[in-house]
Amino acid sequence: MKNKFFNNFGYKILAVFFAILLWLIVINITDYSITVTIEDIPVEQINTDVLDELDQIYDVVKGGTVDIEVKGRRSIVNDLKSDDFYAYADLSQMSITNSVQVNVEPKRRSLSDEITISCSDNMIQLSLEDKVSEQFPVRVVTVGNTKSGYTVGDAYATPNIITIEGPKSAVDKITDVVVTVNVANASEDITAVGNIVILDAYGEEITNDKIVISQDTADANVVIYPVKTIDVNVEIKGTVMDGYAVSEVAYQPKTIDVAGSEEELENIEDININNISVSGMNESLQTTVNVSDYLPDGIILAQQLSDIAITVDIEKVTSKQINIAASDITLTGKQSGYEYEVELSKDFKVEISGLENIITDMTVTIIKPVINCTDLSEGTNTVDIKFADIDGIKYDVTGSVTVNVTVKEE
Repeated sequence: MKNKFFNNFGYKILAVFFAILLWLIVINITDYSITVTIEDIPVEQINTDVLDELDQIYDVVKGGTVDIEVKGRRSIVNDLKSDDFYAYADLSQMSITNSVQVNVEPKRRSLSDEITISCSDNMIQLSLEDKVSEQFPVRVVTVGNTKSGYTVGDAYATPNIITIEGPKSAVDKITDVVVTVNVANASEDITAVGNIVILDAYGEEITNDKIVISQDTADANVVIYPVKTIDVNVEIKGTVMDGYAVSEVAYQPKTIDVAGSEEELENIEDININNISVSGMNESLQTTVNVSDYLPDGIILAQQLSDIAITVDIEKVTSKQINIAASDITLTGKQSGYEYEVELSKDFKVEISGLENIITDMTVTIIKPVINCTDLSEGTNTVDIKFADIDGIKYDVTGSVTVNVTVKEE
């Protein structure tokens, strides 16, 4: 048997060699080596705590993903995807230009001996920025309309201050921190939990994964008040310049809607705006006042319009002489048994002064001159004439008036 085994031994070795060679040829033909490109492998940043120690925050400017070329047998390489690889950048190895080399490894260790990996652009570029921490007040914002006859009163959040940490450029853009509560058809106080939202100067929400908020939600408390309509009164003070007078005081609105607790609303019927001064003025005044400044404690304005527009018309005073005859004067308080005769001195005259639109139509009939004879005695009595009290009219009497009282003849 041994001799048979070694018979033609050289041919047998040669046959084995050709068999192996043939197998390699077949393998190379059916499972040849190829190179494929795998794109968009996300790059993880490791050892980021080195920047935390420097109070800095980074952002990836370039190289957030990496493309690689993988070479290996077709049967292996053809099935590979980006999920089969792990790409990372060690921030502790960052250069002075803020660049970090990207390393790529297969997630399965068995692939390390089967493939080769290469990438032409294996660097990520970072931008560094100071990390800041600031406190911001939390404001409650309401949406929707309350039930008719009610309005939103006080609204506050718990906590009312939060801490926000992040890149300085991002934190500097924060102008408002809000929690939103829906008050649609509400007629009583509301307590709700809302998400905290940070806004920029344009009212747009700021989203930045580098920003860290001390907490994501806050308790929002909204007080709902009943509404009441009250009158607005405007009074002017002071004296205008000599020779001028106030002709009209106009203002709008004449009523406002206010809100408060039921107890507080019971104690208010109107408000008085009484600090509009016209002292020494000789021309009309136009001004606005914020009605909220005149509301008592516990009462708030329940409407968007907060200004009262006030116009004080001031006009020049003019004068007019009215001719009065003795027969124009009415005598009151006459006693029976006596006769009364009125005499006016030659220089007697009555001059009225006031706004032109008032005195233009003034006549004797309107000013109603009257003499009270109740206390007059028999003989000649010097008396004063009384005139109708007309707002804005002043009387200036020159000369004298006498009343002769005599006994009636039987």
